[in-house]
Amino acid sequence: MGWKKEGNSLEREEQRMPTHLIYQAWKKTGRLIQNTKDSKGNDIQKEIKLVDPMTHKDMEEFDGYCYLCGEPTTHGMKLKKVFSNVFTDWNIGKYRTSTHVCPACCFTILTSPERHALRTFSNVANKDNLYLPNRVEMREFLLHPPEPPFVINLAVSQKKHIAFKGEVNYSRDIFTVMYEEMPVLIDRKEFTRLLELVEHFLYGFTKTEITTGDYNQKRILDFGIEEWEAFEERVKKYRGSPLLDVVMFVAQKIESEEKLQCYMASELKMNTLQQQHSSSMPSTAAGTEKEDQVGSTCGDKLNDSQKLVQNEQLQLELF
Repeated sequence: MGWKKEGNSLEREEQRMPTHLIYQAWKKTGRLIQNTKDSKGNDIQKEIKLVDPMTHKDMEEFDGYCYLCGEPTTHGMKLKKVFSNVFTDWNIGKYRTSTHVCPACCFTILTSPERHALRTFSNVANKDNLYLPNRVEMREFLLHPPEPPFVINLAVSQKKHIAFKGEVNYSRDIFTVMYEEMPVLIDRKEFTRLLELVEHFLYGFTKTEITTGDYNQKRILDFGIEEWEAFEERVKKYRGSPLLDVVMFVAQKIESEEKLQCYMASELKMNTLQQQHSSSMPSTAAGTEKEDQVGSTCGDKLNDSQKLVQNEQLQLELF
């Protein structure tokens, strides 16, 4: 790969490496805008100015291989010019005898005069655009990834260099994201179901309670013991998993009690049907009563995603 090749072959090969995909995406993006909030919580837009390594004073001609990505390059910056004295990921380098870092890898590490650096932002990149999404926007990217190839990095501490540890994805259905320094495999259908479960659960509980399993007893009573048990039964098997960590990072609380009641009705009906299915003497009356409840509670107000989940639940296709 690298900087010696020209045309489409260069672009195709660069897409194999996360830093190269990110750098090429940035060069095509133009102004890089982040939707964020000010100190008072007001929505604002901020232009993020990152460094183009090719214009950096320490970039020089170098005919060799990049220390980080291991790819051939005609330009690079010396290691001591790129990494600070607190850098500890020396074992990550794919070509450890090299003395230089290529422009694409430099781009993901350098800090601009405006004190902007890629490490401080969660980011999504495909071949055409680099995005710096907030958590609400990142939620949408995880539910609806961009056209492959793409890279998704979630910066939790906003202090660690994770871009060169990421993975280029070629599927929108099963893909890998970097959650801080942890690669997490995402099955989009499973992720969607777990996210919807958690977001409804957040109506009555905190993220800490759901993550740890240590619930406030009064909130359980307020939420409803049977309803809490139905939610807890589904979320507990994910506790301690990186998938739940990713879900918690982007989950948004359901604010509508009506939506919660509709979701809970379908969940409780599923529980009833499960119990009937395993019983030697099933009672169809309870199932019919619950089905009527769902219909009267939800009506036609479910969106397509909710209808899909409800249909799968009613068919006992448990995740």
